[in-house]
Amino acid sequence: MKKKVLVSLSLLAALGAWGNLMPAQGATIKGKHASEGLGCADCHKTDKPTAAAEVAACLECHGGYDKMAARTKAMHNNPHDSHLGRMACLKCHKVHAPSEYLCLECHSDFEFKDK
Repeated sequence: MKKKVLVSLSLLAALGAWGNLMPAQGATIKGKHASEGLGCADCHKTDKPTAAAEVAACLECHGGYDKMAARTKAMHNNPHDSHLGRMACLKCHKVHAPSEYLCLECHSDFEFKDK
């Protein structure tokens, strides 16, 4: 059984990401991306998305994998410096739904908090 856990708001604020990139029909962007004035085409490269945005779109604004690992280095169990290597951002981060902490699929004893 897959565990789904909401990622803490402090983590999301630190990472600058808030939810899933695939909206429901007629959904609007909310949260951090909306407050930055972003629209569908900024990530999906089209005004009427039919698929999730590419990782390159995330990294265009949020920096590369190394930059993200550096930004979250003070966190206990740094999610961007994992034994799983570089993963697609959408494995954990969402824009139109709650984010999930992928590590909890195997590691039931992890707490996701700052050191």
